[in-house]
Amino acid sequence: MRIYLNLFGGVAGDMLVAALLDAGAPEDVLTKIIQALPAAEVSASWEKEQRHGIAGLRFAVDIKEASTHRHLPQVLQILAELPLTGRARAWAETAFRELAEAEAKAHGCAAEAVHFHEVGAMDAILDIAAACALLDALHPTEVFCSTIPVGQGPVHCAHGAMPNPAPGTQFLLTGLPTGGFELRGERATPTGVALLRAWQVDFSVRSAGVVMGCGYGLGTHDFEDRANLLRVECETPALDLEWLVELRALVDDQSGEILGHAMETMRSEGAVDVYATPAVGKKNRPAYEVVALVEAARQAEFEQMFFRLLGTLGVRALAMRRNRQLRAQRTEAQSDLCWKTVADSPGHDFADLKPEFESLVAVAAARGKTPRELLHELLQS
Repeated sequence: MRIYLNLFGGVAGDMLVAALLDAGAPEDVLTKIIQALPAAEVSASWEKEQRHGIAGLRFAVDIKEASTHRHLPQVLQILAELPLTGRARAWAETAFRELAEAEAKAHGCAAEAVHFHEVGAMDAILDIAAACALLDALHPTEVFCSTIPVGQGPVHCAHGAMPNPAPGTQFLLTGLPTGGFELRGERATPTGVALLRAWQVDFSVRSAGVVMGCGYGLGTHDFEDRANLLRVECETPALDLEWLVELRALVDDQSGEILGHAMETMRSEGAVDVYATPAVGKKNRPAYEVVALVEAARQAEFEQMFFRLLGTLGVRALAMRRNRQLRAQRTEAQSDLCWKTVADSPGHDFADLKPEFESLVAVAAARGKTPRELLHELLQS
């Protein structure tokens, strides 16, 4: 399942917690985290309210603690003791490291020396840990996000009045798409933006999807200009598409052994496909065009392989999408004679059976036959 975060009215840690709960994330995940907090008294509630006539959950927390000021190592120690999965804990730690680095830039000090105020309080720790745990519980394969609305007007914090976005939030927003500048009030909080960075949300246009459910998370303030809410949309892709990149390079100065080694290396490193076609290069020299199909996320890695393994001076790249639902599914089945690869093509009433050649050679040698003789025997059986 993929998740789309529709930040209609803004983003904050408590809004994300509420929306994920409303979208179907299990409440017991949140309850266990609340019970594990090292605080004397914790009161938390999530109840239905409305913003501009739209119903959603409002997540409210009241925690009694002696001090709300912590440094990054203290926060990380608290996170280490909470009942989080590996992925959820990594997200939460990343969010606080992002917060520390942003505050360090704002105050001109080292990240380890940052003295968290509001975001170091136990309620902020709960917001971040709970949001990460609830998102993880929905088992998302991808997380997409809309533009981040930031609002206008002063922001009031422990240091007094600040411009909106607050300095730390402004550094967190670096490289991210922002909008909603006409809205009143603080619409993007440090915890909310830090979570978006930790989750590495995708701001690009997503493919068509089938809606599976949604949830609304409400902010504390009820602004007049736009409902202070965000929506978590759960969906499955209408077509199971994945981005791939086709890399191409024309090589006219390497031996066949070098080409073969490069291609086998790229296959062993996880290329989806690698092949070479004969070509005629400059000055009518015989050449080969080497083509590799790789996952989009690994484009830079495989481009470096082209340069290092083939010595090429340039690599052409073409983005494309592959439909995984229509791709033939390959499995292996063992017969009495040797392993076979089974390719079942969706929409067809047949399965293409083909012996694996390496296994064919081994079995043929053990039986004193040639691969051709054993293949003939298989086809007759």
